[in-house]
Amino acid sequence: MAYKVIRHPLVKNDLLKVTIFIGDYAGYDVAEEKVEEIERSLFSLTDFPHIGTIRGEIYPRLRVIPASSKAVICFTVDDERKAVDVICITYGGANWMARVKERQE
Repeated sequence: MAYKVIRHPLVKNDLLKVTIFIGDYAGYDVAEEKVEEIERSLFSLTDFPHIGTIRGEIYPRLRVIPASSKAVICFTVDDERKAVDVICITYGGANWMARVKERQE
């Protein structure tokens, strides 16, 4: 049974920031391609929820994976609910650890 990917309400804003950041220096066609790559990585979590590096020292059960060469997806897995809870997406060296902590307080 596939897991459901549930996005934190601010993940939509994260992707918008990625689009603007890339769009401003590489063009919006490139930005859309990068966001689509990130979306594919998110979709892959439905079948492979337990991938990534476990970073429990930052937040309990936190997992982190790279996406689209410069993006980072931070999430937790709840096996009881069959859910992947996406906490944040960052790009280009943004401080994903701080963003995770902000969203879990």
